[in-house]
Amino acid sequence: MRLNIDLTQGKKVINVYFTSDFHLFHNNVLKFDNRPFNDVHHMHQVIEQRWNETVNPDDIVIYLGDLSFARREDKQYVEDMLKRLNGHIHFVMGNHDKLEDIKKLPKLESVQDYLEVRITSMQHEVGVGEKRVETLFCCMHYPIYSWNKKHHGSYHAHGHCHGNLHHGEEASFYDDRRVIDVGCMLHDYTPISYTEVIEKLSHVEIEKLTRE
Repeated sequence: MRLNIDLTQGKKVINVYFTSDFHLFHNNVLKFDNRPFNDVHHMHQVIEQRWNETVNPDDIVIYLGDLSFARREDKQYVEDMLKRLNGHIHFVMGNHDKLEDIKKLPKLESVQDYLEVRITSMQHEVGVGEKRVETLFCCMHYPIYSWNKKHHGSYHAHGHCHGNLHHGEEASFYDDRRVIDVGCMLHDYTPISYTEVIEKLSHVEIEKLTRE
């Protein structure tokens, strides 16, 4: 699916955010990620608080999978929590998400396995002034080696890895690529804006596709 977001239209200031891998009601993730919470209920409260401190009601959030491990008796809490979250949420499926459950949740404007987000914004350029700029984010729960318009400056946002690709031999995956793991545990359990992603990866030059 493709989502076109034009931030140059209208009087309201709208932002676009990314996040993933909340793992609500997953007790073991506290240990696996070394999450700084007393228990999962404390984690839920902090995630909700930081989301709503960051995201405004008109903002757009791309959630990149692995929402909840809730049992039947806990699913109502997840639904109620989503209702309290600010913004318009587009959901990308993760390996721990069941489609039949996700489709029943409130607040989700779309559900898919892969999402391309094209954001049109105004950018100031020295000597030129304000100009319209289009930025493409290719979003999937899993990291992928190559993505649409990679050689033309697009970005790839993923979750799933909990920061593990940043260590050892696999760390080279991020070298000279406009790729970011948007897992909540890597960003202080707070959604990260598209402009923050661009700034974090500003040192990466566009990898030009060369042919003999």
